[in-house]
Parts: sequence; structure tokens; C-alpha cells
Amino acid sequence: MTVETRFSDGVLTVRKEFAKPIDVVFDAWIDAAKTTHWWGCADTTQVVSEIETKAGGKYCHTMTITNVGDHTINGSLVEFDPPRKLVYSMPASEFAPAMLVSVAFGETAIGTVVTLTQSEIPDPMKDVIGAGWTASFNRLDAYFQGQRRAA
Repeated sequence: MTVETRFSDGVLTVRKEFAKPIDVVFDAWIDAAKTTHWWGCADTTQVVSEIETKAGGKYCHTMTITNVGDHTINGSLVEFDPPRKLVYSMPASEFAPAMLVSVAFGETAIGTVVTLTQSEIPDPMKDVIGAGWTASFNRLDAYFQGQRRAA
């Protein structure tokens, strides 16, 4: 299944089905050792992650991006409901306002569908953020097929 993306009124929705059980897919989102293999845009070459797996826990993903350098995304887990849902905040930065990301995990006949919703995206950033999530979802699929980025 390909990655489906929609953008409307500052809200990006990204959806993809993975041929893995829900607990495996959820774990790939919260295990920092696993996010290093799939998190990031198409030009991300390395990721260092820290994740506190609880409501109120902090997370930090530092991506090394070709021709950009290091870019850090951090915030806190607003909702932590394994293996069904993650909601986390992304504080305001020099590049963007505060945003909220909700990730829902549902069981399907072939595995798990992941639906990500990110709100408050400024119109000029919608293509960059959409492309970043599309790349991440495709990298997650590749990770599940045994392809790993060097950590």
C-alpha cells in the first residue's frame, strides 16, 4: 500500500498500511533504537533518538540531513495508549508554530494501518512536512522488510 496524504486547513493526514502486527508497528514508533532506522525525511542520513514512553514523557529526535546538518525535533508525549495511540507535542521553533501530532494504530486483515494527523501546519510548510512524513512512512516499511539505516 502506498502512503496516502491529505492537507486541508492546516491539518496534514498521512495513512499507510503495514504488513506487521499492531504491537510491532507501535513499538517501532516508541523504541528509540528502532526509530534510528526509519525516522526522517528522504535526505536524513542518521537519527539519534530519546523517548520516555509515558504520558508526559519527553522525546527528542536529532536528524542529520544532507546539505542541512543536524535538525532536532523534540517535545512531550501528550497521550500514550499502547498499542492504539500516540499524541505528542512539537513546541514552536524559529521555523514553525507549536504543532500537535496524533498517531492512531488500527488492526487490519493484513496487519496494521497507521493514521497520522498533524495540526497547525503553516501553508508554506505543508509540502516539506508532507514529504518528510511520506519518506518516514516509506522508510518504516523498508525497515519492516529488513532494510536498516546505519545507526
